[in-house]
Amino acid sequence: MIISSENVNRLYEVARIRRGWVSDVVWSPNGRVLAAASAEGITFHAAETLKLMGKLDGHDGPVKSIAVNPDGTLLASAGADKTVRLWGLQPGGQQRILRGHSDAVDAVALNADGRLLASAGADKTVRLWDVESGQQTQLLEGHEDEITSVIYCNGDLLATAGWDSTIRLWDTEGKCQSVLHHDSWVRHLAVSGDRKCLASASRDASVRLWDIETANEVLRLDAHTGGADAVAFSTDGTLLATSGRDLAIKFWHVSSGNLIHTILDHEKPVLALAFNSDGSFLATGSGDNTVRVWQIN
Repeated sequence: MIISSENVNRLYEVARIRRGWVSDVVWSPNGRVLAAASAEGITFHAAETLKLMGKLDGHDGPVKSIAVNPDGTLLASAGADKTVRLWGLQPGGQQRILRGHSDAVDAVALNADGRLLASAGADKTVRLWDVESGQQTQLLEGHEDEITSVIYCNGDLLATAGWDSTIRLWDTEGKCQSVLHHDSWVRHLAVSGDRKCLASASRDASVRLWDIETANEVLRLDAHTGGADAVAFSTDGTLLATSGRDLAIKFWHVSSGNLIHTILDHEKPVLALAFNSDGSFLATGSGDNTVRVWQIN
């Protein structure tokens, strides 16, 4: 059953695992496998039970962000060890290390066809890589502080956000087309399924929705006391899930901005949110060292 604005109040926890401080969660394209990044590395779990299926070890330090390509054959990871790593998920897949950042890498994203990778981090730079060759193709500069989130929007338009309280939209030539502003550090970005809307979560306690084509703010939610940490659009586009320093997971109606439902279950801030591809599961990762999966009862 798809999680929607009509039934979100029926969400319940179906599985839980304990890991180190969880920084990111990502579903495989078929929705059967959930990958979790933490201070202990990267693990893979069966969707419904969260039974451990495998581990990826190699980063010398915490893994900050992960992304999976559209056909599920490759995973990219960002590490505090200043490296980006590409992991082949098919049998016999190899690990490749991409070096170029001079400080911790906080975020990675793959474009729609999985051929282009963007990485960003504490050195205030965004680097674009050709996945097949592993070569850096562009260096984007403009942020004035650490970059904490990166995501591809429509086409190869790239959005980045960070400690300088800005969101920047970059075109395919690496030119900054728009600068959007929060009142404090922007922690996380998400894009709607129709690629028309960008959501941002900030330390200023707000979550904001932006029209990607016009770069205009279309909705502001005073979402989480102490700051917002993560955002995710539901598969059907009716819901926006948010989380923050108040330990809450909140669900908002995208068109009206109305708060529909709140879950208070994690013991520390929820740092990662992810709906699976068919919208039947929501995964949450927290500083309380747990990953939890939610489903409609």
